[in-house]
Amino acid sequence: MENRTLTALKGVKVGHSTHKDKLAGCTAVLFNKALPVGYSCYGGCPVTYNTDSLREGKMNFYRHGLFITGGSLSGLSCAAEIIKEICKSKKGFRTGNQRMPSVSGAVVYDLGTFLGPYDPLYGAEAAQNATEKPVERGNVGAGTGTSVGKFSYEKGGLRLSMKSGVGSSRIDLGNGIMVCALSVVNAVGNVILPNGKILAGNRDTKTGQFRKFEKESYSAGTNSNTTVSIVGLNIDLQTRENYDKVAQIASHGQVRAIKPLNTFRDGDTVFAFSTGKIKRRRFKGPATAAWSGEYGHYLMLDAVAQAAADAVQESIYDACIKAESIRFEGAFRKVVPSYKDY
Repeated sequence: MENRTLTALKGVKVGHSTHKDKLAGCTAVLFNKALPVGYSCYGGCPVTYNTDSLREGKMNFYRHGLFITGGSLSGLSCAAEIIKEICKSKKGFRTGNQRMPSVSGAVVYDLGTFLGPYDPLYGAEAAQNATEKPVERGNVGAGTGTSVGKFSYEKGGLRLSMKSGVGSSRIDLGNGIMVCALSVVNAVGNVILPNGKILAGNRDTKTGQFRKFEKESYSAGTNSNTTVSIVGLNIDLQTRENYDKVAQIASHGQVRAIKPLNTFRDGDTVFAFSTGKIKRRRFKGPATAAWSGEYGHYLMLDAVAQAAADAVQESIYDACIKAESIRFEGAFRKVVPSYKDY
């Protein structure tokens, strides 16, 4: 079966650390060499690792890997363990007799955060499990304890959210150009389909219907919300500004799929990287022939960025469709239901 996930990109591996009993885990995306990375963050409460040098005006925007993890602030402790594992494979910038891998990542405030402390070794486990096989999705890795639709609660603070997880997608632009995405979805908002229907989200316990977001009744109680997406390309975008641009436009996929988004209680983030396998040249296909003209580079960038937004949107839907229901004491009727069980 054709790989339609992030690992369809050659030289990219994805591994999960999954602990369903603790509703916790980590997802590592590892590269066979340092790759250029762009970064975009519009959430009001982000928790990220080593992202300052990804901002405009900084020098080092190459990374040997990215990660998404649960555990909120304590989840950042997994970074050191991922770096140790990359060193074992003898990858990283060489300084004297040692290797110095560079990684970046972001955390989600998952349900596991309410059950117990985060174990930094989840990072090592995720890196050790990294493979080029199609990405496993649903209740795995950083998506083990994630949920959506947390803008309103039942009396007593019972959660009315639904289960989400890890999702992935791929869009082909012709001439071998691929745009892939992986998302870990832990949104305060509902997940909305293109036709306006709610796929998963906050539930009305009396009617059994989905509850739409109403600004006047917004009552999210904690900062337990964040959607993190990683976009992967195989076409060389040449400049760091272009990778940032793709990351920025890719965030539109989050906006299309989730309502509300980018609140002060969200840490919504997008990373974008490229393996650089395909260089800009005279394309022969009808869809890409114009990219070799006077303004071809900008047309190419626009097409790739819009595809990235579509891929992120589809990966968010995939994260909900692949999720499974879980037991959780703090949820209404002690269950966080999945899309397929609701």
